[in-house]
Amino acid sequence: MSDNVCPRNSTIFVTGGAGFIGSHVVDRLVSIGNEVIVVDDLSCGKKENINKRAAFYPADIKNEDGLKRIFENHRIDYVIHQAARINLNVMLEEPLKDVQSSVLGTLNLLKCCVDFGVKKIIYASSVAVYGRAKKLPVAETDELVPIYSYGIAKKCAEEYVRYYSGYYGLNYSILRYANVYGPRQPIYGEVGVIAIYTEHAIKGEPLVIYGDGNHLRDYIYIDDVVDVTLRTLSCGDRETFNVGCGVGRSVKEVFGYFCSVSGKTLPHEYKPERFGELGFFYCDISKLSSVIRYSPKVSIEEGIYKTLSYYRGSH
Repeated sequence: MSDNVCPRNSTIFVTGGAGFIGSHVVDRLVSIGNEVIVVDDLSCGKKENINKRAAFYPADIKNEDGLKRIFENHRIDYVIHQAARINLNVMLEEPLKDVQSSVLGTLNLLKCCVDFGVKKIIYASSVAVYGRAKKLPVAETDELVPIYSYGIAKKCAEEYVRYYSGYYGLNYSILRYANVYGPRQPIYGEVGVIAIYTEHAIKGEPLVIYGDGNHLRDYIYIDDVVDVTLRTLSCGDRETFNVGCGVGRSVKEVFGYFCSVSGKTLPHEYKPERFGELGFFYCDISKLSSVIRYSPKVSIEEGIYKTLSYYRGSH
């Protein structure tokens, strides 16, 4: 990415900046000369992920007064809203917590953006807003029928971002991330097949393939996600974008890549289909390509290699 498309010498507020995606965003912003304010309640993020050159507030964005005080302390130019509650088990959904995290926290943030004259907010949404795809690839204009509480809350938050734009003139970009993977992603629990396979490969445990292994997902490496996120600070105004690779990869293909980068056939086992599987999904990224002028740079094989190398080095 050419760094000249991202603002420099600006003050940028990043929620969830101790988390997987947020911490990578913060690192890049700092590296090109921005002042970065990180807010994270550390419920999911890790303190060691936070860039030492960023100002850190261990705060919860659901606390309206506390959030307002941070905005009063800094002249904030841009907001990148990455904070989200991640549910690791679809059988144990907690809709109230999803609403508190994705909706109420976002509303507090939007109000501060308007009250303190923020130039633009980038909202990290998710392809979970689509639910089960009726056709492939899935475009931004397709119907939103989320089937999980997380996706429902993200859809609602998106609507409030547009509401604040329409009524108060707040500039925004909404980014619907596909399956993001890479270093710092938590490799425990049900957090995506690449993360799970990484953990199992490091431990020498069998990699599990559920059902026939033909389900498709759209995997995108963290560096590409950061590139897109920073680009939208200065383009793609008042637009919504799918952020994926635009290619569906099956679980069996992903397993093959793990074997390829490991140089051997890894132990594996087949198990019955799990409840709640979304089936087949990948994004239409033509809008990302035409408006943001971006296409992903990191191949899935390279991305898996980098991810495995990172975790093998940290164990």
